[in-house]
Amino acid sequence: ISFSNNFLDTFLNYEKFGHRHSPVYLIFLSFILKTGVEIEYLRLIHFHLCLTLIFLFYKCLLIKFSKINKNLLILLSLVIFLSPTFRSIAIWPDSRIPGLIFFTLSILYFLKFNQNFKIKFVWLCTLSLIISSYISPNFSIFIIYYYYFFLRKIKFFDLKYLFVFIIFCSLPMM
Repeated sequence: ISFSNNFLDTFLNYEKFGHRHSPVYLIFLSFILKTGVEIEYLRLIHFHLCLTLIFLFYKCLLIKFSKINKNLLILLSLVIFLSPTFRSIAIWPDSRIPGLIFFTLSILYFLKFNQNFKIKFVWLCTLSLIISSYISPNFSIFIIYYYYFFLRKIKFFDLKYLFVFIIFCSLPMM
């Protein structure tokens, strides 16, 4: 609400609010609030967006465990609902779940790359991880593992533009 009321003051004094998360998602939510959407509807939209985490997790399970019964994988992906953290954070707009959604999307593209080694999945994986890292910086460390894995499968020359893109995207976080 503070971002939607006075963006510049809130942005410049963000550390005084005591948040330990990146303000990127809060800024995004403030733009939605400025359009006139009530906070209750924003919570409802956020809750339904959180459901995509379960779908993405299921898609990852399908790729990783393709020989296991799909109904069992659906049941396993629904275990996320048992998490008290997921249930409590899903209704309160916070950066952890959207960051986790984009991180899970990066894992999905990583698994797809591992299947057929297409460079487009490297880019999609990296882009998803970068978005995830902007929303919740905890996930940024995974770029080291991803890039190490990609370098083992693809020549550095083919990844040079991706490397420049990663450096460029990391500049605001420094």
